[in-house]
Amino acid sequence: MNMLFKKRKKKWLAGLLTFCLLCLSGCSGAGEESDTGTSDEKTEKAAEAEDPEKKYEVVYLDMSKEEKTRAQERLAGLMEDCREIYAGAEKGSADDVSLAEDVVHEMVEAAAADGDAVTCASYDYNMRNYESVDEALQKAMQGKSGKAEFYKLTVSGAFQYYGLEAEDGKLAVTYGNAVFQEDMGIEIRQLEKFQVYDWEYTEKGWLIWEKALSKNQEMDMHSFCRILPLPEKCRELGNAYILPVSYFCNNLFLADWNEENMDSIEFNDLYEFLYAMKYGAELDEAAYQGGIPKAEFEDVIQTYFEISTEELEQTAGYNAELGVYPWEPVRSWNRVPQVQPFPEVVECRENGDGTWTLKVDAILVVEGLDCSFSHEVTMKERDGGWIYLGNQVDREHAIEIPGYKPRMEY
Repeated sequence: MNMLFKKRKKKWLAGLLTFCLLCLSGCSGAGEESDTGTSDEKTEKAAEAEDPEKKYEVVYLDMSKEEKTRAQERLAGLMEDCREIYAGAEKGSADDVSLAEDVVHEMVEAAAADGDAVTCASYDYNMRNYESVDEALQKAMQGKSGKAEFYKLTVSGAFQYYGLEAEDGKLAVTYGNAVFQEDMGIEIRQLEKFQVYDWEYTEKGWLIWEKALSKNQEMDMHSFCRILPLPEKCRELGNAYILPVSYFCNNLFLADWNEENMDSIEFNDLYEFLYAMKYGAELDEAAYQGGIPKAEFEDVIQTYFEISTEELEQTAGYNAELGVYPWEPVRSWNRVPQVQPFPEVVECRENGDGTWTLKVDAILVVEGLDCSFSHEVTMKERDGGWIYLGNQVDREHAIEIPGYKPRMEY
């Protein structure tokens, strides 16, 4: 059961319970009170009733000297394991560190060599040594006590420590954030402990918590971390062919299509994403304000699709007079303003005819959903790479599918 459905169910049940209590209060004697719930729960509810804004505030917890020392030492130890790799990597400017994903993954492997649970914050790499975290969270979901630690490494050069403490179904998190300074000294930038407002460890292996109740999407308080690993084939194809395209301002994975019918695909809006996949660099928007030259457009699209030039000319609105395919960069006025989910390939099935079916779940962080909707992508290998053969969206079970509109008339 996904987290949003559970939250909606909780809200419905809460409303029903409130209605029942109001009815009962009308029949009960003056001064009678319900005796349900623990004293802590009653105190929390009373505080929220007195000040409704409290549920939007983070509940910070005091940290003992020992807890602070441990978190700092654990962070320092992690960073020492990564020091040599970090020092030798391209990092951009000192004020705006930007590491390549491969560098972050290399540091994850180095840090995990001591047996620590470590992952990449970009959702594109399996957590190493996840077993102890999984075991603790499984106990916590049953209302038992449990403790665990893990780390996240980011492309911005931040090293993050998470200490989890579960008790009676509640979860407290100790969080630390540190960076290397220019002289490679270690700077602890943040160290805190808080009680999460709501949390879940999903069947798929996502640890999701809400630090405090989120007022809106701009003030979202959700944190996501995949604990259980995905199969390597899912990681490989997802990182190479699904995540780079995603759902932002193109409809490759939002429309239903197959080899016989590609008319619903807006190849023009898809072009820059495939260009980046093919060449490993972003498209220079300024160089293509008049459209994409015929040969360049067809070379990129036909790298990833079995589509004839004649069909592509018709589908993508080729302008024979100018010799270009129409294209317009993403702007605020030609896109649907919305929070974007990101795709995760959760299953790869070999079909026996040389094709593969990838089951993809869209993760929507701001709603606490490890699956806002699902779709299946059909692919096959060709010339050392992979091509797309079809996409089918499961609309029946979808909770929220991103909107899409073409950037221009093609």
